[in-house]
Amino acid sequence: MPAATVEDFVRVESATGVSFASDGLRLAFRSNRSGVYQAYVTDLHGEDAQRAQTVAETEGTVYQTAFRPGHAQVLFVTDDGGDEQYQLHLADLDAGTARPLGSEARVIHNLGAWSLDGRLLSYASNRRDRRYFDIYVLDVESGRERLVLQQDGMNAAGRFNASATALLVSRPNLEQPGDNDLYLLDIEAGGEPRRLTAHDGPAHWADARFHAGGAVLALSDEGREFVGLQRIDPTTGKRAFVLERDWDIEAFALSSDGQRLAVAVNEDGFSRLEAFSVDADGRPGAPLDVPAVPGGVISSLEWRPEAAALAFTFESAHAVSDVWLADLDRRGLRRLTRSDMRSIKPTSLPDPEVVRYPTFDGGEVPAFLYRPLRRASEGALPCLVLVHGGPESQSRPFLWGSYAAAAYLLHQGRLAVLVPNVRGSTGYGKAYHHADDVERRMDSVRDLIAARQWLAGSGVADPARIGVMGGSYGGFMTLAAITEAPEDWAAAVDLFGIANFLTFLEHTGPWRRRPLAAEYGSDTAFLESISPIHKADRIRTPLLVVQGDHDVRVPPEESEQIVQTVRRNEGVVEYVVFEREGHGIQRLPNRLELARRTVAFLERYLLPGE
Repeated sequence: MPAATVEDFVRVESATGVSFASDGLRLAFRSNRSGVYQAYVTDLHGEDAQRAQTVAETEGTVYQTAFRPGHAQVLFVTDDGGDEQYQLHLADLDAGTARPLGSEARVIHNLGAWSLDGRLLSYASNRRDRRYFDIYVLDVESGRERLVLQQDGMNAAGRFNASATALLVSRPNLEQPGDNDLYLLDIEAGGEPRRLTAHDGPAHWADARFHAGGAVLALSDEGREFVGLQRIDPTTGKRAFVLERDWDIEAFALSSDGQRLAVAVNEDGFSRLEAFSVDADGRPGAPLDVPAVPGGVISSLEWRPEAAALAFTFESAHAVSDVWLADLDRRGLRRLTRSDMRSIKPTSLPDPEVVRYPTFDGGEVPAFLYRPLRRASEGALPCLVLVHGGPESQSRPFLWGSYAAAAYLLHQGRLAVLVPNVRGSTGYGKAYHHADDVERRMDSVRDLIAARQWLAGSGVADPARIGVMGGSYGGFMTLAAITEAPEDWAAAVDLFGIANFLTFLEHTGPWRRRPLAAEYGSDTAFLESISPIHKADRIRTPLLVVQGDHDVRVPPEESEQIVQTVRRNEGVVEYVVFEREGHGIQRLPNRLELARRTVAFLERYLLPGE
């Protein structure tokens, strides 16, 4: 097998998402095998999904897929060039046709769920007012669309009850990050939705669904540091946790008959799969034996209809994302998709070490440290620090996707990689999650600077060759790092990051402004004080800035401000703008160009003299 190239790390395929047909014989998923994510369906009688069929030819990225219950039809969600104006389409697999759903093209349609009989579809849209989302129900057979909830807020459509007469709705508190409520909406009688989760203090509910016995199950951190599984009586609103762990339960799936439950537990970034029998009231009972899953990340859990088998997406440091099937009766694992890893040998990739480094206030920051399996040179290695976006997110133990350039240089033995989960990250408890809110924003930047200090002081990295890279909010973190500690960094890569919080909040999509103001604050003087643009004259670090021209989250003005200022100060900056790309570079030719430019930039400024 020839040596892996940077192009190989970009061209690796990925399959994700799981949706079964009602008979369990076909499965829909998304794959980027064509160069951009598209919807596919595979017949499960075969050995794998290599001969999976494309659901429909689309120019844009497909973000979600869902089989229509009882029909040979697949719903899929797309946008236009990364503009995030999500559109719903329904493909008929027998006829080979697809048609749009929803009555207006230039607004957002956030997918909710199918009714159990496949007749109704719920979704939220900002059609009435671009700032807010109302709830709609579409009768797919008749084409009749009903506005069932008109209310200012970021309403999200959830699942139907068994009779399709009521719908779960989630509504976030726009003044308090990480706080929301669940409501039950009677779509036949109309009227105001009934609040199910009256509570004090910040609490969050997610992925709520009806059990076959009528109870609602949802993930929640109400009164807890970590997310557990909660049972809610939809009549009385009485709530009780039915499954708790010392880490977040981040995903769960119920079998269609309500008799089996599967959960994925996030333990220090790695997933652990568990399964249980479930009683008639929706309470987990005895644990079920599940096949052992290697260390990595599990997502998109779904039980195969009428079978003790569970499909999920799995990804790790050694394996790109694929769809797997766990057979609980046979205790076996079967990979349903086989994404191409090109010339990359899984054994040539290092396992991440879970480390915790000290930070400025005496606390510790969890991180993944990747050391190359072979060294390209003697002496202390250069190191690239990768910081995630969000900020409400968590880096997990793999480097695929946006970090192709870093993974390639690590594979070559030319640098080490540190991936911190600074305060504000999810996965480590509610207090850690909210430790960067508003006036504590810069504490997360101090955590990032502490990563550099630990790398230099511990001998892990060459102190003169430590770089930083991040996207979106991670781009802000990158810019903040090189303005708050301008002498510390040898190179920096900012992918569509926030340079100026005032202009960012002014120009980001109108539906995002109030929730983001709750996260970052609204005081002008404070926002100016944390904005890297006002300290850009301090920048001494060579900087690569990358931007998509259709980005509605962090508009191009943010990148342009920082580039113009650095150039005016005669600093070193390279600027790459990709056309028809949004908040993230999706198209294969552009991803290839991004990786090549990033490698060349790092070779020039982080790896000289190796």
